[in-house]
Amino acid sequence: MATQEDVSRLVWGALMPGVSGPSVEPWQRAAFAAGVESVCLFAGAVGSPARVAATVRALHRVAPGVLVATDEEGGEVTRVEAVAGSSLLSARALGIIDDLDVTRAQARLQARLLRQVGVHWTFAPVADVNVDPRNPVIGVRSFGPDAGCVGAHVAAAVEGLQRGGIVATAKHFPGHGDTHVDSHEDLPTLDVDAETLDARELVPFRHAIAAGVASVMTGHLRVPVLDADLPVSLSRAATTGLLREQLGYTGVVVTDAVEMGAVSGPGRERLAAAVVSALLAGADVVCLGAADQERALADSAAAVLTAVADGTLPIALLERAAQRRAMLRTVAARADRETDRAAGVDADIDLVASAAPRGLLVDGDVVLSTTGVDVLTVAARPGYAAGPTGWRLAPRLAAADLDVHEVSSVPARDGRGLVIEVRDAWKDPALADALAGALAARPDAIVVDVGWPAPLDPPVRGYLATHGTGALAATVAAQLIAGGDAVAAAASLIHTSQLEA
Repeated sequence: MATQEDVSRLVWGALMPGVSGPSVEPWQRAAFAAGVESVCLFAGAVGSPARVAATVRALHRVAPGVLVATDEEGGEVTRVEAVAGSSLLSARALGIIDDLDVTRAQARLQARLLRQVGVHWTFAPVADVNVDPRNPVIGVRSFGPDAGCVGAHVAAAVEGLQRGGIVATAKHFPGHGDTHVDSHEDLPTLDVDAETLDARELVPFRHAIAAGVASVMTGHLRVPVLDADLPVSLSRAATTGLLREQLGYTGVVVTDAVEMGAVSGPGRERLAAAVVSALLAGADVVCLGAADQERALADSAAAVLTAVADGTLPIALLERAAQRRAMLRTVAARADRETDRAAGVDADIDLVASAAPRGLLVDGDVVLSTTGVDVLTVAARPGYAAGPTGWRLAPRLAAADLDVHEVSSVPARDGRGLVIEVRDAWKDPALADALAGALAARPDAIVVDVGWPAPLDPPVRGYLATHGTGALAATVAAQLIAGGDAVAAAASLIHTSQLEA
């Protein structure tokens, strides 16, 4: 018979609050004492390896056993390298390269980067099949639009991460790729029949499960063929019925952040109710998000305790969740130390660096004939999931020994080259018009597309698609434009990043 204290610790252990600063606050100390087992690092606690490491050290001084999670996907979404930009490729670039050994090597480097700063758990790889190019939240975070390709690379990433002692997470179950609404803001709908869901969206998750993925993140999207009313993250039919019973998944289920507009919207009451619903659906960990954490955590714990007391939430669900969560620590403890040997790290760096140029699409003449270049940026803001990162091209061109001027309007031809950096401009009519006007004025420009690529009309002199943002993609692009050694520059960047972590 569980005591009241036992029940309380089971409740608190299922809640994952966000950490948004480098110091441990009194309410966080109290939460760890109450039984919180894991936290997720958000904006204020991340940005550079040094900042992340300092935050984790502070947490572990107070709660030595707490599991630290974050969104570290590489490329578009990085928390450890947000300031400088990711030293790893985006998933889409890896899908373009389509070499599973490269994906495994990058995942091992990713694991080493995370382990060096004390993070145990990453919410990656993305297992969404990005079949809708309008998708505002997945895009280049996905390995691509082909389910088989995505599945194979998801499995390779899981293997590399978990061999390196990092808990991997296949997300966003059952698949967020065929949507055009950002679940951070509203509730998307995946309106497909059961056959399409099975043959497309579920394929990568089957691959992940077969590869032994330790956790799966449920998405905040409505899938009418599974549940006409509730989003997957709050649906027992989806989380328990499909993921556990039909697909046979026995690992940890973690929700996407429940503060997101898709499930909570404004109002503390809705967030606390969503937490209870997620646990009833079969989640083992409910990620709360980053906003107003002290209150969100207290309200959520109170709501779950009430649900247990009145019989709404069976205590057996919380007990099974605790048993599954305990398995995560075995993943974090079994890192293959061979991957830390200098020869192993160097081999992985060489493999990823050599492959990196193949992750870019080059069309036409992208090599400058002058050392002077103006850079005009026509770019949508990074999505909520990515946040601000150091992805800009101009500093990388300057590092390639070019004389770079960043400009806010189209310059007249004066002997200098022009590079137009584009990010998802085709999704915004105003940006699309600005790009068209710039190309009409300067058809000699080189266009570097760092988002989900779209055809340009009219064609341009030179077009380069990086299939994602990040320091590595920008460095390779800059070297190609400057006529430099892209592979050597990529290797140097990755090596430096691995040393600094």
